[in-house]
Amino acid sequence: MKKEVVFHPGIYRFKWPYLTSHLVPNDAGDVTVYDCDVEMRVGQEEDLKEGKLVTIIITSYSPPGIQNSIEHIATKIRLAFFGDIFHEHHWEKAVVPEEQIRWIEQHLFSKGSKPGDTSCDQSLEVTMQWDAKKHSYSQPSWRNAQRIGG
Repeated sequence: MKKEVVFHPGIYRFKWPYLTSHLVPNDAGDVTVYDCDVEMRVGQEEDLKEGKLVTIIITSYSPPGIQNSIEHIATKIRLAFFGDIFHEHHWEKAVVPEEQIRWIEQHLFSKGSKPGDTSCDQSLEVTMQWDAKKHSYSQPSWRNAQRIGG
């Protein structure tokens, strides 16, 4: 018997912290913690028409960007929010089919560290492998996508 995924529709916007692989403290002893903007579009009509239950747009505005951290950021966002937003019954966490999740990675340096210079801006759709046993994403791959929001 196939269970229907119940969800709380809306657009969820927040900042998300992340680290890069360069964890060396500066002269003051501080290690830089970066942040990115996240927009989770849950149950939006235009996404549902494309068979997507949720579109998650992760945007960075300054180098180094999020590309080398995307699977880690995506894993943490999924673990932090999916259990509250999606369910089959009030007591069961839903298993959202991967084909109904769209991940978009955006680098909008023209709105951050390089004002007005759109030459480095990118919008990419990311596909990753979800490991249900390890509760993590891996093996990201990218393809060009149309810019959303921002």
